[in-house]
Formats: sequence, C-alpha cells, structure tokens
Amino acid sequence: MCFSPEASFAVGGALIPAAGYCLRTAWLKNQRLIPIALMPPAFAVQQIAEGVVWLGLHASDPAQIRVGALAFLFFALAFWPFWLPFIAAVNETRPGPRRFFVALTVLSSGWFWAFYLPLLIGPDSLLSVRVVHHSILYSYSDAPLPRHVPQSVLRVLYSVSVVVPLVFGPKTLGRLPGLMLLSALLVAAAVYEYAFVSVWCFFAAVLTLSLCAFFYRMSAPAIAPGATVQA
Repeated sequence: MCFSPEASFAVGGALIPAAGYCLRTAWLKNQRLIPIALMPPAFAVQQIAEGVVWLGLHASDPAQIRVGALAFLFFALAFWPFWLPFIAAVNETRPGPRRFFVALTVLSSGWFWAFYLPLLIGPDSLLSVRVVHHSILYSYSDAPLPRHVPQSVLRVLYSVSVVVPLVFGPKTLGRLPGLMLLSALLVAAAVYEYAFVSVWCFFAAVLTLSLCAFFYRMSAPAIAPGATVQA
C-alpha cells in the first residue's frame, strides 16, 4: 500500500480473515464464485508484499526492496488485469459477451509476458523504487513495453482489462463494485499520478473488504449453470 508499512500490513492483515470467510462461503454456496473469493487473499499478499518494500526502504536494503517490489508488481501488472476478465468469463452466461471476455482474458495474459516478465528476469536497473510524497513510486520506464508504448496508452489498456469486466460483465456482483473501482482508479490517476500503481492497488484492496457483505447476503445457494453446489 501507500503511506506507511503499518498501513500496508494492517490492510493485508484485515484481508486475511475476510479471505477465509469469502472462500468458505463461496465453496458452500456457489463454487463458481471461488475466483471472486480469491480476490481478498490475493490483495492480502499484495499489500503485505508492499509492507516488505517499505521495510526494505527504511533499512536501505536493495535485495529486500526488489523481492517485495516484484511480488507486489506481479499482482499489479500481471495478475489483476488477467484475473478480472477471467472472473467475467467464468460467470458470464450470455454466449456473445462470454466469448468477448474469454478473448479479453487471453489478450490480458500478455501483461505478464510483455510487462512483468522483463522486470522479473531483466537487469535490476529496469526497476527502481523510491518514496515520493509518502507513497511508493515504482519506476520501470526503461522496460521494453513502457519504452515503446506511451504511458497514457498503457493506462487506458490497463483500465479496459480491470474495469470493463466489472462494469459490463455479468451482474454477479452488480454494477456498484465496478463503478467504485473505476472511481478509485480515476482518483488515483488524478491525485496520486506520481504513485498511481501503489495508491490504486491500495484503494482496490480496501474495496475488496466489501466482498464479505456480498457473500454474507447469499443466504441461500446461488445455483448457476454448470456450478456445483454443496450443502
């Protein structure tokens, strides 16, 4: 997260029991929703990873900073733009939109290969991490993709991957989560442009806590085509 290691670990810690509750409820009520229930544990790991980055920055430990940053950026740059279209593809029942989200999922896997993998296996110089205005700035402008594609274009494509599935996908969660996520993205881009990745992921992690309410309201098993429901 942005702001401090305490905040990062606090959000990550709060998401751990939320993760257990969401996973157990999805398993009992509708196993097709397990990909959604995996969001809190994924965000928990991501926020804890950024806590590790903070500690590394405070200790001036380059190795710790790199390990934490690569763990955090795996989720930010590769996992989320793939996972959200995947969730839409799994839960969409309309043939046309489902084909669209399957295609978007396949295309969005490219974020790992084109963006994250070069940071992982490339020289350490491709990634720098520093604190700017009490937030963490991850710099990777020398990586192959940012070097050849303007940042504004990358942000639009990224937004399509993470927001479109929630706003225009199946109404499993309703439209509100997608609109909230879009609002968080716009605020992070406008107010925290210097540390967009860190701040947006923090906002999204906090919003993920609302999934507890979503699963709590599912008082009866929600049976979807192809889903396996257990009592």
